[in-house]
Formats: sequence, C-alpha cells, structure tokens
Amino acid sequence: MFTFANDLEQKITYSQESIMQRAGNGNKLLYVFHGYGQLSKFFIRKFFPAVDRGYTVVAPEGLHRFYLEGTSGRVGASWMTKENREQDIQNYLKYLDAIHAEYLAENKWDEIVILGFSQGVDTAFRWLAESDIKPSKFLVCSGLVPPDVDLNVKKDIFDSIKMTYFSGVNDPYRTEDSVKEFYDAVASSKLDMELVNFEGAHEVFVEGVMERL
Repeated sequence: MFTFANDLEQKITYSQESIMQRAGNGNKLLYVFHGYGQLSKFFIRKFFPAVDRGYTVVAPEGLHRFYLEGTSGRVGASWMTKENREQDIQNYLKYLDAIHAEYLAENKWDEIVILGFSQGVDTAFRWLAESDIKPSKFLVCSGLVPPDVDLNVKKDIFDSIKMTYFSGVNDPYRTEDSVKEFYDAVASSKLDMELVNFEGAHEVFVEGVMERL
C-alpha cells in the first residue's frame, strides 16, 4: 500500500522477515538489546550464564545492517539513525511486539526481564513506554533515557519495574552532564532504580547483571 508524504517521497507498507537469537529453554524470559554496530549473534553470548539461572535469553537485532569499515569486512547493526527517525522507531516497535507475541504464545513465563546496552537502552525504553509488555526488571547498561520518553508521563508503566542503572566510571561517553541528566530524570519521577557504578568502560557489566537477575 502506497502513501504520499510529499510531492517526491512515497511510503510503502509491506511485510518482511527479520532475525533474532535465542539461548536456553528456561521458564524465565530475558530480552537483551545490543548497542550500535553490534550483532545479536555475538551480543547474546555475554548472557549465556543466565541460561544456567533458568532463563530463555532472546536477542533481537536492529533492522539496519552496515559495514563497520568501508564496503567490506565486519558488519554491525543499528536500531535507527537521524534519517527517517520516527518511521524507523515505529518499525522496530512493531518488530519487537511481533517477537513478544510469539513468546507469549509459547509459554506462561515465570518472569520477564529486559536489558538494554548503549543504543539498545533507548530502544528498550521506547518499547516499554509504548507496548503492553510488563517485565519485573529493567537493566539499563551504559545508556540514557531517550528524550522522547518522559518518565513522569509514563510513570504508571515504570513504577512497577525494578530498574538498575549500570555506568562504567571509565566510559568515554560518560560525562558529568549526562550522569546528572539521568539521575535527575529518575529522581524527578521517583522511580525504583538502583544506581551501580563499576570499574569499566562502555560495556555490559556482566557480573553485576547476573547478580541482579
């Protein structure tokens, strides 16, 4: 189906196949969202220890893939860029809703947990804000609240979720302003969030994550 945005631009609606990664067959469900330039097949390996804790780990993948350097070699994926931003967000939200519908049909899960890393934090925040998924925990790794998600407006959604924020003290993307912005957003909304600083850079603090599952 075609729609017209302006004299030159057209939009088309169609269906497509996308991939995700899965590890384990436990009765608890853990969604993990990778950062910019990563692939889900590698990202999911960080969370294999969660399988031994009774989790089924699911790693969706950003819908945009690209070569990390030049026109060949290693490939990464992105959730979105500034180009056609709003449409890309809606596309990946529909993709994530479709994944979750499949898993809800498969099992009545004892627990659902969401983890986001870097750009995947923005993705996870948006999905939580706009979907019907009701996790018990949200693990925020080296990321920030996206500007289009107002925690005060969405307070009823996030109030029931135990959130943990992991921030590496040597993260090159971490600045006093960014940390203050995050802390202020959480403080003003009075949400239940544990703040964890760890000795590391821009990475997933796997040990800390496992302790909080």
